[in-house]
Order: sequence, then C-alpha cells, then structure tokens
Amino acid sequence: MFESQPTKQDLINKLENVLKGNMSREQFNQWSYKWVQNLESRNMLSSDEDQLHEYLIFLLCIDLEIEPNIYFHEDIELKEWIKKITLGVPLT
Repeated sequence: MFESQPTKQDLINKLENVLKGNMSREQFNQWSYKWVQNLESRNMLSSDEDQLHEYLIFLLCIDLEIEPNIYFHEDIELKEWIKKITLGVPLT
C-alpha cells in the first residue's frame, strides 16, 4: 500500500491522535522511524523535507518509558511540540 510522504500537518495530526489515545506512542515511533529511514535514503531533501526529517528524528523519543506506562516525555510536552511544529520552530 502506497503512503504519501507526511506533511507537518500529518505529523501534528499523528501527535494529536497520540494525545487522544487513538494511536499509541509505540505506533507513532514506528511510523516516524519508517519516514526517517525513507528521508535518509534520499540524495537531496527540500527545505520542508529537511525540517520534517529533523522533527521526526526528535520525535523518535516519544515512547521512552521510565516505568511501565510512565513516559519520559509527558503529554504537556507533546502539546508544546505541536505548537512548535505549527510555528515551524525547531524542537528542543
């Protein structure tokens, strides 16, 4: 099945789905990792693709657990990341 390259809005939608409980953090990580690999396999990226690649790499940490079902990055951080991605600001 063909899946088109995600946009910043797709990324935001996926993060919102994680916050709503419609997608697990692990599922987000797998989806993100697939696109990191895809983008890294290319010879050249546009500036939008490069920014998307940076976001996806940063967001690979979304499923880091400090205890079972206790995540290193809490929902409040995900909400902040959504704001930053919306504004096109680097994640830190």
